[in-house]
Formats: sequence, C-alpha cells, structure tokens
Amino acid sequence: MKIAQISDVHFTKTSLNPFSLCTKRLAGTLNWILFRKKKSDHGPLAHLPALFTSLGVDLILVGGDLSSTSLSSEFKMAKQFFNGIASPKIFIPGNHDQYTSGAYREKRFYSFFKNPRPAIDHRAEFFTLKDHGVEAHKIAPGWWCIALDTARATKLTSSNGVFSENIEEHLEEVLSLLPKNDQIVLLNHFPFFQNDQPKHRLHGGERLEKLLTRHPRIRFYLHGHTHRHTIADLRASGLPIILDSGCPMQKSQATWNLLDLGDETCSVHGYRWETDSWNCFTEHSFAMRPHE
Repeated sequence: MKIAQISDVHFTKTSLNPFSLCTKRLAGTLNWILFRKKKSDHGPLAHLPALFTSLGVDLILVGGDLSSTSLSSEFKMAKQFFNGIASPKIFIPGNHDQYTSGAYREKRFYSFFKNPRPAIDHRAEFFTLKDHGVEAHKIAPGWWCIALDTARATKLTSSNGVFSENIEEHLEEVLSLLPKNDQIVLLNHFPFFQNDQPKHRLHGGERLEKLLTRHPRIRFYLHGHTHRHTIADLRASGLPIILDSGCPMQKSQATWNLLDLGDETCSVHGYRWETDSWNCFTEHSFAMRPHE
C-alpha cells in the first residue's frame, strides 16, 4: 500500500472585511502579507494530482493546516484542490484550521472535511475526530491509522496544540479495542517533543510520548507543523519512526513523504520540489517485524 503524507498546504485568502479582521485573523493576515507570502509558492501543488496517480498512491494522509486563518473561502480552496485527487484521504485539522475562537467553536473545519466512515462494524469506529478528538481507520490488512485532533484556538501569538487528558483517555480506549497484532500509524498535526519554542509546542506532549512508549505497535508517528522535513527511526529509544512531511508550498524547500507499506518492510521516500518537478531526494527502508 502506498500512502502519501502531506501537511501544511496553507491555502490563503486575505480578507478586508473589518468584522472578520477583529480577531486573531488580523495578526495572521499581516503575518502572511509581510513575511509568509514571500516564502510561499503554491505552484508545485498543481503537479501533485498527476504525480500521485503515476506513483499509484492508494491513500493520502493530510496532516492539517489546510488554511491560513480558518476562513471558509480558504477551506473551499483546499477542498477544491483535494477533490482533484482521486485517492482516498484522511484529514485532520492543524492550528491554522482552528485559528479563531469562532472557527473552533463552530467546528468549521468539519463542515468542509469529513473523513469517510464505514457502517460501524468495529467498536473503535465509534470514535470520531469531531466528537472525541480521535478516529481509527483500517487502511490495510493488519494496519490502522489513528488520527488525532489536538488543534485549538489560542492566544494572539500562540500556535500551541493540546493533547488533553480527555483525548488521551479516548486514544487509550481505541488502542485497547484494536486487534492486538495489528500495527498502527498515528497521525497528528503537532510533534510531541518539547524542543521547539514554547508558543509552538504541544501541551501534554510529554504524556503523549509516554503513551507511545507503552504501545510499541504504533510504528509510525506522522506530523507536520514545523515545516521541517524529518525521517527519524527512534525505535531504539522505545519510540516510533517519526515522519514530518515538511511543507509542500515552502519556496525554499517544498517536501512531502511517500510510504510504501509491505508485509514485513516499509520504505519511506522523501520528495522535494527541485527546479520544475518533484523528485525523490531520500529513501529509507524499515523492517516491520511483529515483535521487535
């Protein structure tokens, strides 16, 4: 099974509506105009639908920050783009998708992005991102993807996430319901390490790290948020393989990841935009033995 990991596409629509700007959105709009716009290029995204088809991508994991300031017009742009990709998709929100208290309160993100849910035939599938902050998807024989929503509306200069005790309880329950021999990909917008600036961290990240050490069948932890491409095998430390897809519209280094899941191995290819095309610039192969 081939899985594309992509995050932080940041579709942006600047608004001059004074009512819209009387929120944190004013700071986000100014940040876009003064700093982020000159570092961004959405052009490479247009080449992804055809590339995903040629690579035979079976599933796309979208790790949040589809918008810049949670405007409905931005979500519409993102939805139109992803509707142009035939592969099934699993979406989670990032901090920019819960940017204002209004967007967070009305759960605006979920008005545009609803993950396909089967008729409930497994107890773990009762949980949903919108209601519980946790959602389990069977993606292949012996493999599940558990998606988390840890994004929150925050203060003016903050982009923190929250791994709350409530979400932790739901995640533990979901893990207890999944078949014991199945392996798991955990998808979250935020990294769990606390080595970034305080205003960018995941509150509760230490508890999430401890949970990962308790559940070694979580083989991969996929995240975005940092805009820094990362492939790190931390299994020797009792943690999963960490994959940060980076940012596919970052002018200096646009990136995303392709996972190729096999029965006993998984290869991860990092793709980067170079001149006028997406090229694989790094490849790693990992053994997926049942009891490591």
